[in-house]
Order: sequence, then structure tokens, then C-alpha cells
Amino acid sequence: MTTATAKSARLVDAAKPVMEPEDRRRRTRRVGREVGTLAVNVYERGIDDIVAFEKDAAKIARYPWMKSALTMSAELIGEVGAAYVKTARQVLR
Repeated sequence: MTTATAKSARLVDAAKPVMEPEDRRRRTRRVGREVGTLAVNVYERGIDDIVAFEKDAAKIARYPWMKSALTMSAELIGEVGAAYVKTARQVLR
């Protein structure tokens, strides 16, 4: 009688990750912080664009009262925006 010999399949250990994956809470916080930082950066650029636009409009305005109003508005928007951005960045730390 002949017996068939079969080689047993060699089990390969799964590659172990070098570092442990970060836990869900830490990952969620990290991603949230990155998204928040991106949103604050976009907001800051938008404020800077509005301020630049109003200052340019003030330069070409015909009437002194209009120049004054546009300049004052640009300064107000810039200061309020800067305060908001500063507070938002502190919260994201």
C-alpha cells in the first residue's frame, strides 16, 4: 500500500506593526485639532483678504468720509478677526 505524504502548510506570522496604533480617542482629537487649525487658517486668510479689499477701496474712494468709513471698517474687522483667531488657536492647543 502506498501512503501519500503531504507537507503541512507553513503558517506565516502576520507582520507585527512597529508602533502600536494610536487609540481612537487620541486619533479623534488629533484629527479634530488638524481640521480646526485648517479652518482657523482659512478664516484668517479670508479676514486678511477682506481687510485688504476695504483698504484698497478706501484708497480710491472719492469722498473723505467714505475713505474714513472704509478705513475704520477695515481696522475693526482686522482687530476682531485677530482676536477671534488668537482665541481659536489657544483653544486648539
